[in-house]
Amino acid sequence: LKNLRFHSHGKEINDADILEWANNLVKNSGGQSCMLSFKDKSLSDGMFFLELLSAVQPRVVNWSLVTKGKSDEEKKMNASYIISVARKLGCSIFLLPEDITEVNQKMILTLTASIMYWFLNQRI
Repeated sequence: LKNLRFHSHGKEINDADILEWANNLVKNSGGQSCMLSFKDKSLSDGMFFLELLSAVQPRVVNWSLVTKGKSDEEKKMNASYIISVARKLGCSIFLLPEDITEVNQKMILTLTASIMYWFLNQRI
């Protein structure tokens, strides 16, 4: 969060700012999902983060590798793919697939903030 302050000209960035940024980016890129909070259980299938990654870097997500995320196995496959794609972009990733599938609030916030930080650094 301290690193994001640079991009907001010293203004404090809070959880609500990160949530709003992510939802707006997904919506504006034509995505169908949204995140109600960092503990939103619908995040467990990974679709929101796949749409977010696709919004920050079009064509980075190979949608043929994405599952529907209905079963625990499919959710874990999507979560592993999210981590792989985010790392490929250069995001600092410190979470495990289980943090996504179990919707670990703090780790979901960290993932979203890391993607936001990467995206904002591309625009400098």
